[in-house]
Amino acid sequence: MTECLGKYFMRNGKLLETNGFQCDFLSRPHYIYEVFRVIEGIPLFIEDHLERLRQTVRLSGLQEDSVPGDFFEQVSRLVEANELREGNIKVVVLPGEGDEPADFMIYVMEHQYPTKEQFIEGVALALHQGIRQNPNAKVMDVGLRSNANAIKHEQQVYETLLVDEQDCITEGSRSNVFFVYGQGLITPPIEDVLPGVTRKHVVKLCRDLGIPLSEQKVPESSLAEMEGVFITGTSRKVLPAFRIDAWLYPPDHPIIRRVQQAFNRQVKRYLDGAVAKNPLG
Repeated sequence: MTECLGKYFMRNGKLLETNGFQCDFLSRPHYIYEVFRVIEGIPLFIEDHLERLRQTVRLSGLQEDSVPGDFFEQVSRLVEANELREGNIKVVVLPGEGDEPADFMIYVMEHQYPTKEQFIEGVALALHQGIRQNPNAKVMDVGLRSNANAIKHEQQVYETLLVDEQDCITEGSRSNVFFVYGQGLITPPIEDVLPGVTRKHVVKLCRDLGIPLSEQKVPESSLAEMEGVFITGTSRKVLPAFRIDAWLYPPDHPIIRRVQQAFNRQVKRYLDGAVAKNPLG
């Protein structure tokens, strides 16, 4: 897998050719990162991603100026230089040694989006014993990600759901999770998960739609009572699941379809608004 795509990447404010990109940081056990999606040449919800990146930097004890003030401009330069219309962009912040400033990189990364069939028929999920040490910060945990990838390969599932030491489901290895229960939805508490940007928009959309939403612990033992499930994420949007281990769920539950449709409309509104008012400007 190629980590950096396109002709150019940004490093500390400079536009450089990708043949000079070094990915040795990938072997570090932890590093700060952010990923956002570009659709029709527009970085989707970029303001939310910048807010989360700054939060992660604060929670990790780095100086706030580790994220440059001209972040939007750097992203714009990268998108234009690579003539990027569709894809994912990754931001990496590497702490400097001693008094050295942080190393700040922005680049186009490989992506894999769900197929039309998966959005309709759902995907398979598997449970995975594991926790994030600092769940509210988007810090790469290479060991956790490696274990999740191994389970996905061995069990031929799309995603794994993390289960903590209290046997409660928290989040996916690369996603947040929502469960249909009765006339509403349940999702694990914000303090236990990475506050996903898509999750944030889904929570607000549920309020707007009048869909009851409760943030509460989800014991593994309660899976038999759930009536549907979907995961959310930058690449996944709102993606239904038809199975978690041996538990089966209808991917076309009416509540899931309502949320899917509402989120797709929200994306369109954002893109339409960005054409009139460039958020990078």
